[in-house]
Amino acid sequence: MKNFLEEPDDAGAEKRTSAWTDKLARSPEVMSLFKTEDKEQENFVISETPAESVGENARRSGLAFSAGVAFFGSVVFMMLLGWFADLLFESSPWGMVGGIVLGSLIGFVQLFRLSSQIFRK
Repeated sequence: MKNFLEEPDDAGAEKRTSAWTDKLARSPEVMSLFKTEDKEQENFVISETPAESVGENARRSGLAFSAGVAFFGSVVFMMLLGWFADLLFESSPWGMVGGIVLGSLIGFVQLFRLSSQIFRK
């Protein structure tokens, strides 16, 4: 395995590449492509929609965080209820499996409900 901290095998390749890029940068055709001092500054609009406020970004971030927490929390809560049902009815592992499935369904409903609020104005 090669040690990447060592010098490269072809140390002259870097010098050749540097010389080529310097020569290319000095050519008039290439310089005219990148020279912008003589041209007027172009003003253009990327989008006509106004920028969102910091408060709106914070609201959306909070809703996205709560959607993730709601999904995770519902799955874990229903899994624990299923585990207690397994202990109570001695039906291992079906209570826990049912709890995970039911918690996932509840979590997806909450996820979709909160995600629809994220893009609402």
